[in-house]
Amino acid sequence: MDVEVLKRALRELVEREPSFLRDLFLEALRSDGRIAEALLDLFTKHPEARLRLAQAVAETIAIPLNVATKEDLKQLATKQDLDQLKKWAEERFVTKEDLKQYATKEDIKRLEDKMATKEDLKRIENRMATKEQIESITVSVEESGRDWVQYLLEQRGYKCTAERLRVDSEYEFDIYCNAGALTAVGEAKVRAGGRDVEKAFERAQELSRRWPEKISGRLVTVLYTLLAEPSAVQKARELKVWLIESRREVVALEEVLGRGRGGA
Repeated sequence: MDVEVLKRALRELVEREPSFLRDLFLEALRSDGRIAEALLDLFTKHPEARLRLAQAVAETIAIPLNVATKEDLKQLATKQDLDQLKKWAEERFVTKEDLKQYATKEDIKRLEDKMATKEDLKRIENRMATKEQIESITVSVEESGRDWVQYLLEQRGYKCTAERLRVDSEYEFDIYCNAGALTAVGEAKVRAGGRDVEKAFERAQELSRRWPEKISGRLVTVLYTLLAEPSAVQKARELKVWLIESRREVVALEEVLGRGRGGA
């Protein structure tokens, strides 16, 4: 038979019956080695066939990355693991029953009825003291404290001008009155407790230690307040602090100086 005729017949057979030719090819490979060697020689002479043959060989000796081994299967979740996972999910995820626990429209309506409106907040704001009002009250207390300390000292014969004293960024005193024979130094508070008395006393003592030139004669710590709490009265008597509440002396100057009422 002519070789060209045989080639054409084989091409037609491949195009018409590819599965038949594949099975015939596989059957030939299962026979003696001579046919396999002949086919291998044919493949190695064709560049594309040689490449595909190399890929096929590599796949037969390498483990595909997407294939699970027995060890991989051991790592998979057991039934117990799945039960625990289900329990964990039930505890954390929202169910329809959980959603029923949320506020309804009626709940929100009742809440809105109890919430403050803009008008309510406006009325509250109108009754609240502003920052400027608070500062005004503080300044008034300080000024009132200086006036009363100066007045009460003058009534006892101590002439001085009460003023504010600032010695550095940390030490500023609301009341400072140097009368020569004594120097009154202290604070003015709207409301005073025991700690306020202690602080005024400690700061006055620190002024005497660090700036002795500011003190003449006897040092007197003074605290002026509009409302003295019981703890403030107790601490003032203990530390000998001149405590003035509004227009009266709760702890008198004479008690601080250790003598009865009288002049200098």
